[in-house]
Amino acid sequence: MASNAADAAGRGLSDFTLEMLFVVTLSASAFQMGLLNALGSVAFVVATIPAGYLVDKISALRILRLGLGAKVVLLACLLMLTVTQTLNIAVGLVLATLLGFCNVFSETSQVAAVPEVDRGRKSLGALIARLAAADQAIGIIIPAVAGTLFALLGAAPLLAASLTLALAALGLAYAIHRARDPHKDAPAVDASLRGDVSFFGGVRYLFSNRTLVALTFSVMFCNLGLAIGSAVEGIFVVNELQFGAQGYGVYAAVGGIGGLIGAAVSSRLAQRFTPVQLAVPSVAGQIVFSGFVLLANFTDRHWAMILLVVHALGWGVVVIVFNIAVSTWVVEVTPEDLLGRLLSARRLFTFGVVPLGGLLGGYLGSTFGIYIALAAWVGSSLMGLLCFAVFKPRSFDSQLDDQTEAVAE
Repeated sequence: MASNAADAAGRGLSDFTLEMLFVVTLSASAFQMGLLNALGSVAFVVATIPAGYLVDKISALRILRLGLGAKVVLLACLLMLTVTQTLNIAVGLVLATLLGFCNVFSETSQVAAVPEVDRGRKSLGALIARLAAADQAIGIIIPAVAGTLFALLGAAPLLAASLTLALAALGLAYAIHRARDPHKDAPAVDASLRGDVSFFGGVRYLFSNRTLVALTFSVMFCNLGLAIGSAVEGIFVVNELQFGAQGYGVYAAVGGIGGLIGAAVSSRLAQRFTPVQLAVPSVAGQIVFSGFVLLANFTDRHWAMILLVVHALGWGVVVIVFNIAVSTWVVEVTPEDLLGRLLSARRLFTFGVVPLGGLLGGYLGSTFGIYIALAAWVGSSLMGLLCFAVFKPRSFDSQLDDQTEAVAE
């Protein structure tokens, strides 16, 4: 928990600082911001399958330490370039790309390591929920604080703090030890998949389960929409509405409050309601709250501020509830010997679309206007809800009810 929290805090702090460096210091265009978001997540397309394969074949804990160690080196380079004022957009894009690869390996191994350190499968869902809640909440809170600190102190102190957090995460990762063999007493799995050590074992299992297909494609379109919106959101708030970096920090702070609320209630909600009961309202909420940002483009600054506050607060709640419900359910229905590859297979789709969304958002914002990119964000969230309705099996509700009762017992 401590290593995961330190890594999440450092990741959120470095991502926010790099984005503000591009917008404020390097005066990046909408297309360049879209390229930053795209390259920062291209690793989810290139490295996600190898990451899952290595996690299952070697050890989640070893891959976790390697990923965190590489991240420390890259953050040290970014800090040095910032201090010496030699950072430019090209170098920043390269570092963002490499940091994205580190995040793929560390995030995949963090979740897959849970069975290695837990002595029983009954508490896996609760542990995953706690990790996801902490990760999501910290990832929202840190940028909220960083907005004000960036305006007061500049980028270098924030990057130094991010490097310190990454070092703490790495040190804590070395204090984690296996409690048991992650493959021992694994639940039954199809014989054709048992012992499959190829890159694509997780992909095969994913498409053999309609429940996983429904959840994966729903998350995929929601992430696509968020990537489109994120490509222009910073420019929209900082430049278009002229709220500045500090205003963007306040905007993120409200999102942090929503994230805290979502993290606080998500575990209880997951125990009282099935994932399908949580997923549908939370996806619908994403459609509504992303629509508030689009509406802010057509109002004056006073109403725009109100709409952005409502969006940030509501978004922090619905996204965390949705992600935790889905992540918990996916881990509980997946055999341990396929967990690393299954998580990677899902990331190939759910995060593999983020580079496309970043490029698309930057292109739409630069070519047709910010409001077109914001409208595409709303439309993609709507597609996430439609995919959930189309792909979920007819027995989905009853199966989830049975599983929820079993977990509660």
